Amino acid sequence: MTNERSYKLSVEDRGEYLYALVGGEKLTANIAAAYWNEIAGHCFDLKKDKILIEKDFVEGVGPAEMLEMATLVGDLLPNRKIAFIDRFEHRDINELGKKLARNRLVMMQIFDGIDEAERWLLAN
Repeated sequence: MTNERSYKLSVEDRGEYLYALVGGEKLTANIAAAYWNEIAGHCFDLKKDKILIEKDFVEGVGPAEMLEMATLVGDLLPNRKIAFIDRFEHRDINELGKKLARNRLVMMQIFDGIDEAERWLLAN
C-alpha cells in the first residue's frame, strides 16, 4: 500500500499513554486534521486518554489555521490530556493552540522535552 501524504506519523503505545511523532516540511490545517484523525483512531482502539505528541514541522501555521486545528482536536478528543512538544519551538502559535484547546475541554500543556512532558502526563 502506497502512502503519499505530506507528513510522517509514527505512533507507539507506551502503556499509560500514546506517543506520537509527526513531522514534515509545512504544517497546514488539512495536514493536522489528517494526523489528528489517525491519532484519535489509535486512542479509541487502544483506549488511551493521555497523549504525548512531538511535532516536527519546519514551518508552522497562523492563527486562523490554529483555530481550525483546536476546534478539530476539541471535537475529536474532548476530556483527553495532551502533552505537546514542538521541535521547532513555534512558541506563540503553540500557546494560542493550548488556550484554544483548553477552551474545548482538552487539557493541553506545552513542554521543551520528553522527560518533563511524560512526568506531567503521568502525574494524574
